Amino acid sequence: MPLLPEISSRPIVFLYPGQGGNPQGSLQTLYGLSEDIRHTIDDVLTAVDSVVEERQQQGHALAPGMVRTLLLTPDTGTALPYGLKQLGLYTSAVAVSQVLRRAGIEPDAALGESFGEIAARECAGNITVINGARTACALNDAYCAVQDLGDMLLVSASEEQTRAVLREINHPQLMLATVNSPTHTVVSGPHDALQAMIDATPAGVPPPRELNIGYAAHHPQHIAIKQAALRTMPGIPQVPLKLTLYSTVQQRAYTPQDDLVEGFSDNTIKPCHLPNTLSVLSRAIHNPLFIDLGGNGYMARCVSKILPGARTYAPLTQNALDLRADLALKP
Repeated sequence: MPLLPEISSRPIVFLYPGQGGNPQGSLQTLYGLSEDIRHTIDDVLTAVDSVVEERQQQGHALAPGMVRTLLLTPDTGTALPYGLKQLGLYTSAVAVSQVLRRAGIEPDAALGESFGEIAARECAGNITVINGARTACALNDAYCAVQDLGDMLLVSASEEQTRAVLREINHPQLMLATVNSPTHTVVSGPHDALQAMIDATPAGVPPPRELNIGYAAHHPQHIAIKQAALRTMPGIPQVPLKLTLYSTVQQRAYTPQDDLVEGFSDNTIKPCHLPNTLSVLSRAIHNPLFIDLGGNGYMARCVSKILPGARTYAPLTQNALDLRADLALKP
């Protein structure tokens, strides 16, 4: 059904997922819908490329144009250079947010899951597109010290089931990283610990899937990573929030008294919990429409499992014809 009639009677919450998705080609369909949308996306890509260019001049590997190619061309299965996936996920979410807002779809709140909190902060007016890109790069820089030493696994199990398996494995470096829904969690740790989790999967149960992030986030042993991030991120300009921002690592909305940089950096060492966060949000915002700005609609599906009957929408999972109708575009 067209999206615009739905928004007249409901508050809107924009959902910003973490790093589990694949940004390759995520904006292809949206980019082809209209000249106005192309201009909006191009403006975001240009802003992000300005950060890539300034970092390239400092000796970093990514080059201008890489993010554009990543988001606007089909998935070739080619391995991405370190940091490109994260910058692509950030850019894609910001671009979709801006396209929706130009179409008159304004959020009443934003919810950021893990890395997605950066793009959510941009939506909430705390940072510019450019400074959000700088924040994403600063996080990647902080993780360079542990690059390729670990990763994360998406597990098809409840929080209780996952904790039981973790106790059984009893690996000191294998940690519960996020609770996404009643049926999905993420664990974090070095590669040998992740393999132990895979090996412990019962017969007939889908094996955990590695997220290929390049490092183990949400891990309590990464105090040094958080400290490295806090040496850089506070210098990136920010302003007070203009929109309510929910954080799954804080499991609540930020307040004017919160340090958002400190709060976001907690993602390096603390777990995220989407069900608990939605429980808090639901008490403050009645019957919202949740719009998932990720490329695969996974976060919308999680919301539907946590809040049965919740209205969700994932624009990047729609075909061009449906998107035209949803955004009230003329053919």
